Amino acid sequence: MTVRRSYKPGEFCWTDLGTTDVASAKKFYTAVFGCTVTDFSPGPGKDPYSVLRAKGKSVGALYPMTAADKKKKTKPAWIPYVSVKSVARSFAKAKALGAKVVDSPVKIDDAGRMAFLKDPTGAEFAIWQPGSTAGAELEDVPGSVNWHDLNTKKTKTAGSFYAKFLGWKIVEQDFSGNKYFAFRLGKEMVCGMWPESFSKLGPCWITHWKVADCARAVATAKRLGGRALMGTTAVKGMGHFAILADPQGAAFGVIGK
Repeated sequence: MTVRRSYKPGEFCWTDLGTTDVASAKKFYTAVFGCTVTDFSPGPGKDPYSVLRAKGKSVGALYPMTAADKKKKTKPAWIPYVSVKSVARSFAKAKALGAKVVDSPVKIDDAGRMAFLKDPTGAEFAIWQPGSTAGAELEDVPGSVNWHDLNTKKTKTAGSFYAKFLGWKIVEQDFSGNKYFAFRLGKEMVCGMWPESFSKLGPCWITHWKVADCARAVATAKRLGGRALMGTTAVKGMGHFAILADPQGAAFGVIGK
């Protein structure tokens, strides 16, 4: 168990899910991850922001998609946030490198500043400039975020973009005889990229969550209306992982024994 109070620029620090059915998502994810949920009101007339908690610490969140999102037929998705020193500077840099704007920079009270972008391959992510809130408070326990993988066919384009934008270095690795690309920030591995993409998902980031038992999490997800995009798979030295979709179609991963 690791308590986090800060994140280095270039590290993933948070993830949240925009969904068409918050009530269903709460029931689904608390059962699959073994976490709890607490609603916070951003203000009068605004929809609640539902924070997922593991051992009482915040690890991620759910929120209802807006009418505009639904009109645009935006699909429910987990969006990871990368910590940056300055949202304004990082936003401008990302655009100069070919990223597309989803939502321009905005201040979230005293918590911090954020913006949403799509990388040049089409995968959406957010950038976060911390104020009073650094990001997720806990990792390396069941119910917390464990890893992020990029799903894209354009691996070279993605590798070049994130290297120039965030200083990540791509390293080719072998997992159980399968090629894999890891992104390294300094000496630390921060995320990865699959050499072959799930074409049905399109370009996206997949957030993986730690669970106590991978097979049990998959079974629970299916029982509650989710689908297995990739069934339970063993990886030497890591345990087991699976790629799932919730009842509203948002993709995510689980990693456990």
